[in-house]
Amino acid sequence: MRFICYFCLLLISFSLQAQFLRKKKKKTIKYENIIISDSATEHLSKAIQFETVSKTDSLFFYTEEFQKFKAFLKESYPLVFKNCTEIKLNSNAILLKWEGTNTNLKPNLFMAHQDVVPAKQQAHEWRFPPFGGIINEGRIYGRGTLDDKSSLIGLLEATEYVLKFNYEPLRTTYFAFGDDEETDGNGAKEIANWFLSNKIEFEMILDEGPGIGQDIIPEVGKPISFIGIAEKGYATATLTVTQESGHSSMPSKHTAIGILSQAIANIENKPFKAHYHGLAKKMFDEIASDMKFSHRLVFRNSWLFSGLIKKELSKKYSTNAFIRTTAATTIFNSGDSENVLPHKASATINFRLIPGDSIKDLVPYLNKVINNPKVNVTLKENAYNASPVAKKKSIGYKAIAKSCQELFPEALVAPVLVIGSTDSRHFNLTCKNILRFIPLRFNASDLEKVHGVDESVAISNYQNMIRFYIRLFQNLNEIDLK
Repeated sequence: MRFICYFCLLLISFSLQAQFLRKKKKKTIKYENIIISDSATEHLSKAIQFETVSKTDSLFFYTEEFQKFKAFLKESYPLVFKNCTEIKLNSNAILLKWEGTNTNLKPNLFMAHQDVVPAKQQAHEWRFPPFGGIINEGRIYGRGTLDDKSSLIGLLEATEYVLKFNYEPLRTTYFAFGDDEETDGNGAKEIANWFLSNKIEFEMILDEGPGIGQDIIPEVGKPISFIGIAEKGYATATLTVTQESGHSSMPSKHTAIGILSQAIANIENKPFKAHYHGLAKKMFDEIASDMKFSHRLVFRNSWLFSGLIKKELSKKYSTNAFIRTTAATTIFNSGDSENVLPHKASATINFRLIPGDSIKDLVPYLNKVINNPKVNVTLKENAYNASPVAKKKSIGYKAIAKSCQELFPEALVAPVLVIGSTDSRHFNLTCKNILRFIPLRFNASDLEKVHGVDESVAISNYQNMIRFYIRLFQNLNEIDLK
């Protein structure tokens, strides 16, 4: 009798679950029916007005601004902070946990950062005050509209929206909003260490990255949704030359500045070897079918034309970065007086490493191409190799690609190597599929505004970002339910 009762309860349970799932499926919010309230625009405008600037010296952190910004978020998104558990941290970073309906599944993590780069030095060049959050002619102006408060506010807007429809994620979902991504990423490190100490491994992590590029690759007539499936490594080397000082009227054949300048010229003239495989090839394989015939012929037969491809890609700064480890001289110091030979000259070289190249190879490479024992080479400690490569067959990639095809149907979808650094680099031990993507349309002029003057975003662009995140939440559930 007990078994029969148990069996009946089980049948009832399955029936209720089936009804619930059917009900949830009927409640799927189609992207074309998603109406974004004007309050979303007001929220981003207000978010820009908080000067959450991060600087290397923690003494200069705008701590009070971060606290005010957090209070603003709690006030603006009551359903988010009611339904999500806030995990206390030592930094100004924010970590929220949104419990899923199936805790046996690995969770997902969405990332963005609160901090922005300074803007006061160039404030006089801005059309509107950089922290004014001014809305003008269909655009929101201010530092952080592109990098990265639009993502942060867009995620919270999307979450608040779906919570009004009683949406529940199948997987437990975390939101991690760092406070110093633009400097050291210590807030993200604290969060990553918390996950590691609690032995939490993710199915997907989504952080900032490229978006929907328009006219970025001229050979392709269509926009491209670039989904970052890996990011380059990072390293910095210091070159130092020490010479005897003296009067400028009796110079040696090569001064410290001259020796160091020649070393830098050697580095620029002998770059790292270019590779057309891995992520570069994956990207062009996806978009080659939309190139004109001559380009399509070359990229479809890379086994024959790889040399030509590397030569052509090397000509442009943007594509050159996809196929090789790059070296850039960013700082040069020497000399104190116009009539005194400098005793010392030093330069800083910043490297961005492609997957497959290693930081252990940098010093031997530099010593070889410089070929001068007078130049001392040291590598700074904050170096790391390129990230692991996420799989295109992963649940996260499929859901992002599907959401892109819904919101930006005219755009191609392609994996890409992210050439910059994001907070996600601290999470490599917590997830095998870290993805980097911002659902914003951009062109070359937009890219110049990131960290630049008159940073701004079109309201229509920002609203589509919110729609994207809404559909991404749902597509993740739907893919898991299949």
